Amino acid sequence: MRIYEREKPDGTDIDERAAPPRVLFTTVCRNPGEGYDYIGSNSMSRWFRFRWPRDQSFGLRFLKQNVPELEIMEFPTFDQYKRRLGEGWDAVGISFYISETEEALAMAEAARASGSVGEVWAGNYGALTPSVQEKFDRAFVGYAEDQVAPYFGRKVDEIVHPPLIEHLDSSFGLKLNIYGVLFTIRGCAVGCKFCQAPCFCNKPSPLPLESIERVLSYYWDHGINVVVIEDESFGANRIHADRVVELLDEYGMVWGCMARADYLNDKIDEWAEMRRRPKKRSGKSRNPVSGFGGAAIGIENFHQEVLDDVTKREQTGEIQETIDKLKGHGLGTVGYYMIGFPQDTKDSIREDVERLASLRLDLTQICVLTPLPRTKLWEEVAGRYGINDLDYHHFDGKHLVWNHPLISPEEMGMLLDRSMRRVNPRTAPLRSSARIWRKAYREAGVAGIRVLLSYLVRANRFDYGGPPRMLEAD
Repeated sequence: MRIYEREKPDGTDIDERAAPPRVLFTTVCRNPGEGYDYIGSNSMSRWFRFRWPRDQSFGLRFLKQNVPELEIMEFPTFDQYKRRLGEGWDAVGISFYISETEEALAMAEAARASGSVGEVWAGNYGALTPSVQEKFDRAFVGYAEDQVAPYFGRKVDEIVHPPLIEHLDSSFGLKLNIYGVLFTIRGCAVGCKFCQAPCFCNKPSPLPLESIERVLSYYWDHGINVVVIEDESFGANRIHADRVVELLDEYGMVWGCMARADYLNDKIDEWAEMRRRPKKRSGKSRNPVSGFGGAAIGIENFHQEVLDDVTKREQTGEIQETIDKLKGHGLGTVGYYMIGFPQDTKDSIREDVERLASLRLDLTQICVLTPLPRTKLWEEVAGRYGINDLDYHHFDGKHLVWNHPLISPEEMGMLLDRSMRRVNPRTAPLRSSARIWRKAYREAGVAGIRVLLSYLVRANRFDYGGPPRMLEAD
C-alpha cells in the first residue's frame, strides 16, 4: 500500500514522499428507495407519523471534514459500489453496525474479488465484534480521525465539526422541519453493562468550542435555527455543556438533546427560563421561538434493582421527576425502554408497558434486551443462559437472541409489537404537533406560528443533495 512515510527507520524526517494513497470509505449498501427511518422503526402508526430518514453518515462526514484527501460514499446501491471499486483503491473502509455485518462482509468480498483494492478496512460499531475483525485487514475502533490521518501524512490537532443538515419528514411526504445536527462530546465512560459505547470510546472528549461555534454560525448563515444534539449523553462534561448552551442561546437556536436524568433535572427549569430572555445576534432580531425544546431520556426500566444491575447509575424516581418537569414546561419528550430482562415475564412486561404508555411521551423506543459483543451483558448472558441466535441481522434490538428463561423468541416478538402499539398510538403524532403549535402561539403569538410555517417552507426548499458540505479550512 502506498502511504506517506513520516520518518526514516532511524527516526529522522525524510523529504521525498510517495504519492498519497487512494482511500474510499463507505457505508453499507442499500437498495434504491430503501432508506432507514429511525422513527418509523419505533412507531406502529401507518396513517400519519413523523419520519426521520437516515440519509447521511455522521461518522464518515467527520472523517471527510478532518481528512479531506479520502473519498466517502453514503448508502450506495451495490452496483454503484462495485463501479467505484473499479477505479482502484489502496484501501476501502466499510462503516457498519452489528446488524449490518453480513452486508459489510459481502462488500468486503466484492472488494477483494475486484482485484483493484489493496486492503479492506472495517469501522463503526460493527467493527467491535472480534470474530468480524478477523475478516478485515484492519479494524478501526473508536472515532478514527487520528487513526486515518497518518496515512496521508497528516495530524489532526483539533476536530472540526462538519455541517450535518437533516430534516423531519412525514408519512405524507411533506418535510416538516429542517435542522442541524450537533455533537459536543464524543465517547462515554458511564459503563452501562448493555451498552457498547464505552467499548467504542471510553474516554469522553469534548469538541472544541471554537469548532462548535463555527458550525452553529454555518447553520445560522443558511437559515437553520433548529439544532439536535446527538451526543450519547449531553452534559457528561458539565462546564463544557454549559458553554454550549450559552452559544445556542446566543444564536437563538431551538434545540434538544439526549442526556441523563440527573443532569436534566438540574437544568430544565434554567433552560426553560432562557427561552424567555430577549437577545440579539449579529444585529438581527432574535427568533421569537427559540431555546430548549425537549430531551430524550434513557428510562430503560421502572424497577430500581434492574437499573442497579445494569449499572445505569440513576434512580427511577429521578427519571420520573425529570419527565414530569419536561412535560410541565410543555417540552418534547423521547424515552428509551428495554424489555426482556431475565426476571421479566409476559405479565410483568404488559404491566410495565401500561405504566410506560401512561407517560404519553412524544415517541418511545422499546428494545429487546440484546447482549452485544465486548459488553459485560454479553459475558453474563452467554455464560449463564447462552446465545442461541448468531444471525447478526437480529442484533438490532428487535429480536430475542438468547435463551430467556421465561419467554420464547416468538412470544417476545409479539410482546414487542403489542408494546410498540400501546406506547406509540396513532394519535401520538397529532398530540405532539398540537403541543408544538400551541406552545409557539402561547410564547410568541402569531409570530410564533409564522416561524413554524417558515420551517415548513425552508425544509421543502432546501437542497439536500450533492457532495457533503464542509467548512473551509482557516
